[in-house]
Amino acid sequence: MEDLQNGNGCVEPTAGPTPSNVEVAVTSTELVVFDPQGPSQDQTMVDVAGTEAVDEVPIDPRTKYEIGALVACIASWDSFYHSAEIVDRRETKTGVEYYVHYLEYNKRLDEWISYTRMEDWNPDSGLPSKLSITEKLTPLVIPGTPALNGPGSGDNKLDTPGASDRKITRNLKRRYDELNNVQKGVEELAPIDQTLEKEHEEKTKVKNIQVVEFGKYEIDTWYFSPYPEEYANVHKLYICEFCLKYMKKKKSIERHKIKCELRHPPGDEIYHTTSRGDLSSQAEDPSTSNQTRAAGGRGKPQNLSMFEVDGRKSKMYCQNLCLLAKLFLDHKTLYYDVEAFLFYILTEYDEFGHHLVGYFSKEKCSAEDYNLACILTLPPFQRRGYGRFLISFAYELSKKENKVGTPERPLSDLGQVSFRSYWTRVLLEILRDHRGNLSIKDLSAMTAIRNDDIITTLQSLNLIKYWKGQHIISVSAKIVDEHLKVCNSAFLL
Repeated sequence: MEDLQNGNGCVEPTAGPTPSNVEVAVTSTELVVFDPQGPSQDQTMVDVAGTEAVDEVPIDPRTKYEIGALVACIASWDSFYHSAEIVDRRETKTGVEYYVHYLEYNKRLDEWISYTRMEDWNPDSGLPSKLSITEKLTPLVIPGTPALNGPGSGDNKLDTPGASDRKITRNLKRRYDELNNVQKGVEELAPIDQTLEKEHEEKTKVKNIQVVEFGKYEIDTWYFSPYPEEYANVHKLYICEFCLKYMKKKKSIERHKIKCELRHPPGDEIYHTTSRGDLSSQAEDPSTSNQTRAAGGRGKPQNLSMFEVDGRKSKMYCQNLCLLAKLFLDHKTLYYDVEAFLFYILTEYDEFGHHLVGYFSKEKCSAEDYNLACILTLPPFQRRGYGRFLISFAYELSKKENKVGTPERPLSDLGQVSFRSYWTRVLLEILRDHRGNLSIKDLSAMTAIRNDDIITTLQSLNLIKYWKGQHIISVSAKIVDEHLKVCNSAFLL
């Protein structure tokens, strides 16, 4: 090159075997090749060291996000940006979709979204500026479901951890988590539980069914359910509201409705709203309560029935019920082994039949005296008092058996809130009406609620003290009335 270079630092044109005359300009950092005939595909940039600088290939925004990456997503339920983790990715007819889990929110809000609703996000840089929600700890609270601060928490609600500069003690954090139903992270569990929880999360990380058509309702699902593989990856599943058989196509369910002869759950009807003196006559009918009328104007009495179904005698029905329930319960492990359980199924009935509202199950023989293994009110019927009715019914069964009962753990998030709400109201009403001394043992005998559940409930209300080695109930009529006002103003579950 030296013999061709002139005084201006440019290479003199020369004839040769090259396809065209070429000028090469030398800059301080690189040699740039110019073709007088215009750019070609062979045109390159060469640095001083003689290595080629490869042109940067633009990243396809549709596929640039990897599984496990943290991103900012516009959530479908409030149209605001939220930090999220990518759980899975799939190709669709309209393009690539990502399955995301919104950090600090329950898994039931996980969803498939388009890349157009996603942006890069770094935890150190914050969310995109268009985010206008207040950053605060709101675990498990979702649109369309009851607030998760149970009755009685009004005067005892603690500041959100991180909302103030004061140090949160271990006991204070535990109390906050209990009152606000903050579930433990995996790292906080025992080692064996951590392993089981990680296995559970891996198996159920992606909702396999997005929507179910159930009777006249179309319901968005919340969680994974282990339906058979041929049914597990359809967008919408069609379920008969009477026999609970499931189908993939609208035509199939329409044909099935013509042939299906079942109009109520199999088993014995042990309660209905017009009966008197039966075992559940003390269970509060939610359709006629003052709270129900206040909650949504649903004061018109409903026709309610309760059926007792034996898992051994009606195995297929109970298995289908468990698969349906798993779509709305995260930690439910009972799917197919139903023979050892009784199922109590609550229905609303009309001239067309008995329509499933909710249910609870219990072991036929429980060494731990569990009076309830699983409980669910279907989403269209939530916030009408049916959850409280089901729990009340379970305790009426315990009273009939002369036993003290407690629900099997772990409960779902809404199950925990429902039970705390029930215990709170029942205990407060007794404390309001009773005259004279009362012990924990007395309360347990009157309500069939286990001692430990009574103690934790009263502790959350600051109505119990530990003195000289025993728990002492310390209340006044004014304090009880204040707590009951909070109960009356709370959402029904």
